[in-house]
Amino acid sequence: MCRKPRTRFDRCLTGAYSATEFHHDAEESLEHSTLVGIVEAFLRVILGWRFLISGLSNVRRWPNPVNTASILFSQHARLFGLIATVLMVGGGLGLAAGFQTPISSTMLVVFLVPTFSVHYYWLKVLPTMAPTVKNSIADDKALGYFRNFERQAFHAHEVGIRDNLVLLAAVAYFAVRGSGAYGLDYLISNWVVWIFR
Repeated sequence: MCRKPRTRFDRCLTGAYSATEFHHDAEESLEHSTLVGIVEAFLRVILGWRFLISGLSNVRRWPNPVNTASILFSQHARLFGLIATVLMVGGGLGLAAGFQTPISSTMLVVFLVPTFSVHYYWLKVLPTMAPTVKNSIADDKALGYFRNFERQAFHAHEVGIRDNLVLLAAVAYFAVRGSGAYGLDYLISNWVVWIFR
């Protein structure tokens, strides 16, 4: 009699599965893979939605993306602001829908890499700007508000670097993995353009 395997991948050395054991393990594996597919789709949709919403916000707040791009690119900031916005909107929408996921995710990787420099820039500049603004505020209540704002702004860019690492890892995963079972790519699998295969 064969011992029951400890994991799905454990091979029985002394015999074969009974039909009941095989059927139970196949159902368990199917349920697990379905659950993984659902969670993976949830992650993909939320991740894509996050970039899509940020990109649409850039459209509404134009020329703010140009101002941000000018931190990194002294020339052609308008072009780079536009490119960043297109990468966020197009990449986010494609990732959320699971459409051409390898390309959509790669668009987001291209967008994310320079953003580390933007966070680093503000971590350097904010401490030098804050004293000037602080000294010009006479009202104690307003000064208290500014101190809170100063702490939060600095903290946001500190955390932003770590958050970008998480976002970069997640979009890189989908650039290599594709949409999974619950994206549009699953329906048009013959037309999906793979970059990393």
